[in-house]
Amino acid sequence: MRLTKRDIVGIFLLFFVALVALGAWRAFFMVMITPGVSDIWQPMPWFALLATFFFLGTAVWKTPAFQGAGSVLLFIPGFFFIVAWEYVVVSVIAMGLVFWSVTDITHEFKERLHFRFFRSIRAGQFFFIAGLALSLSGGYYVFLKQASWEELVPRFRVGEEMTAVIFKVASVINPSFSTLSNGDTTVDEFLLGLERSKSEETLLLESERTVSVTSSSIDIGGTVAGNVSGQQLADEMFLRSGREQIAGLAGRPVEGNEKISDILSIALQRKLIGFLGEQKTTEHIPSQAVPFFLALLLFFTLLPVISILGLLCILMAELLFVLSLRIGWLALESISVEQKRLVE
Repeated sequence: MRLTKRDIVGIFLLFFVALVALGAWRAFFMVMITPGVSDIWQPMPWFALLATFFFLGTAVWKTPAFQGAGSVLLFIPGFFFIVAWEYVVVSVIAMGLVFWSVTDITHEFKERLHFRFFRSIRAGQFFFIAGLALSLSGGYYVFLKQASWEELVPRFRVGEEMTAVIFKVASVINPSFSTLSNGDTTVDEFLLGLERSKSEETLLLESERTVSVTSSSIDIGGTVAGNVSGQQLADEMFLRSGREQIAGLAGRPVEGNEKISDILSIALQRKLIGFLGEQKTTEHIPSQAVPFFLALLLFFTLLPVISILGLLCILMAELLFVLSLRIGWLALESISVEQKRLVE
C-alpha cells in the first residue's frame, strides 16, 4: 500500500499527539502528587498544545483506524501515572466522546461544499471538550479519594471571582461593606471605612461640638491638635481591635496592609474546613463524598474554560494547516459533486 503525503502527515500527527499527551499527563500527575500544590491549571498549556495537534489531525486523518488511534492516544499515557479502575472507566467513556467528536468533524468536512477548517472543527468541539474534562476530573478524583483532611485543605480555596461575588452581595445587604468591591482595599482601609460608616451621626455631632469649642477657645491651635491627637489614638485602638478579630477568623496574624479580599478568602476556607471536619458532619457525609464533589465541581469548571481555550487551539491548528498547505505537505483539490435541490 502506497502512503500519500496526507497519510505521512497523519502518522506524524499521531506521534506528536502521543508525545504531547505523555507530557500533559505527566505534568498533571506532578501537580497532583506535589504536597501543597492544588492548582490544576498549571498543566493547561500542555493540554492546549495537545488539543491543537489533535484538531489538526481530525482534518488529516481519513480512516477510522487513524481517527480511533488519535482518540485513544489522548488518554493512554494517563494510565502510566494513574492506576485505578475508576479512571479506566472514565477514560473509556472519554475516548468514546472524543471519537464521536472526530466523526462529527469528518462528517462536517464531507457535507460542506467549501472547505472551512474552523467551522468544521467547531462542529465536534463540544464532545472533545467533554471527554477531556471528564478524564481530568476522573484523575482528580482518584488522587483525592484516599486523601486525608490535611491533604484536602488546600483544595478548598475560595477563588478571587467567588470572593468578588460574595463582596457584591454583602455590599447590597449592608452598604457599610461597599469598600469590599474594591479588590485593592487593605484591612486597615476596610476597618476605617466600616468605623466611619457606622458612626456617621456621631462624627457629625462631634464635628459640630468641635466647631463650637474652637470658636470659643482662646488657644485654637492647642484645641485642634488635641482633637486630632485624640482621633488618631481612637483610630489606632479601633484598628488594633479589628485586626485581632479578623486574625481570629483567618487563623493567622494580620498586620493591616494585607488585601481584605485575601484575608476573608482564608477565613471562608477555614470556616468551610472546620464545618466539614466536625465529627457530626463527617459521621453523616460518606468518605468519598467530598472528593467526588470536588471532582464534579472541577468538571463543570473545566467545561467553559476549555471551551474558550478550545477556540484558540482551533485557530492555532488552522494556522498550522495553512502552513502545511504553503509548504506542500498537504493540498486541497476541487471535485465535482452532485447536489439535490428543488426543481425550478
